[in-house]
Amino acid sequence: MLEQISTCWPSLGDPVRFVMRYAPAIRRYVSAIVPNPHDAEEVTQDFLVRVLEQGFRPENVSRGRFRDYLRGAVRHVAIDHLRRRRPELPGAVVLDQLAQPDPAREADRAFTAEWRQCLLNRAWQALESQQRQSPGSVDHSVLRIHVEHPELDSAAQAGLLSSELGRSVRPDAFRKQLSRARQRFAQHLITELRKTLESPTREALDDELADLELRDYVGGFLDHSDQ
Repeated sequence: MLEQISTCWPSLGDPVRFVMRYAPAIRRYVSAIVPNPHDAEEVTQDFLVRVLEQGFRPENVSRGRFRDYLRGAVRHVAIDHLRRRRPELPGAVVLDQLAQPDPAREADRAFTAEWRQCLLNRAWQALESQQRQSPGSVDHSVLRIHVEHPELDSAAQAGLLSSELGRSVRPDAFRKQLSRARQRFAQHLITELRKTLESPTREALDDELADLELRDYVGGFLDHSDQ
């Protein structure tokens, strides 16, 4: 039961803290809807106040995805703001367009792209934290070097890690560490993704990984993990 609660977002006891994990996606989405920086900041603050006072409304969720719920809630607050400012708008066309959900809109694409980056950032942070807390672990360092220097072969990448650690690392050892680092990164990514789904089934995870173009990051890990 505790495991289920920890991965079911409507059960989270601190909605503001959870929302703040994805604050960059919220800000980018609001900015795409409300171009004026001052107004965009006002909409963002208004949304956070509403979350603090009202919490989440899981009955309004589409497909059990927190990002769908969050996007709709932010859109609603933005529309309310624009309605209040309607006399200052050049016309009502923009407001009418905002009121109609359209996944092809630039604002929605921006939100999805930022949401995806937030998930990746959380996985990187978890991997770095794990390395700090585990003496001898080099998972974060190995994967970072591999990502930052894709043009180098494993021998050259092992050389960079050797310089960073102050000890020799063989290319074969680097490749082995890289394989393990990729698996752990995938595990952190899936763990974070589970928290954004009301029912993190295998099918739901697969759909979300595909929608966010994250399938390549988990490789075959999902196929061999218990769901």
